[in-house]
Amino acid sequence: MKKFAILFVAMLILVGCGGSDEKATPSAGGDTKAADATNAAAPVESKDAYVFQSGDVAIAMNAEAAPILEKLGKEDSYFESESCAFKGLDKEYTYGSFILKTYPMDDKDYVSSIEIKDDLISTPEGISIGSSAADVAKAYGEPATAGNYSYTKGDSTLMFVVKDDAVTSIQYMAITE
Repeated sequence: MKKFAILFVAMLILVGCGGSDEKATPSAGGDTKAADATNAAAPVESKDAYVFQSGDVAIAMNAEAAPILEKLGKEDSYFESESCAFKGLDKEYTYGSFILKTYPMDDKDYVSSIEIKDDLISTPEGISIGSSAADVAKAYGEPATAGNYSYTKGDSTLMFVVKDDAVTSIQYMAITE
């Protein structure tokens, strides 16, 4: 539970520290390449971390964001705010069924998290919004703490929020320390 609390606080620091320099920009007619993310592409296997798959684009936590954003195409919406944890701007790119967030370091942006927004896409292991807690445990193992479906692999954490035995939220998070 302590590990979950630390991850939750770290996530809030990364995404919840906006100041007066906040900017939100809806993009006109976003690119459907990323919005139509399917599970048809073969998942990218990684023994070092959890990797989110959007079509043929593999997105690893802490990966440099620029090449990934280029492959994903035009976002549906964009938001930025001053980072509390790093020097520069935290950025949020919304694509159809998921949100990609970045953090700045050494004049580059890196992937800090992916949040799956609906049941149109799933993890490479087949878990999506609406899956049962039993499905999560079968795919990823029994949680270390009852009710805390949080799994760490390498420099990433994959977290499932389960309410009334159904997954209501899925988030990939970078471990930055």
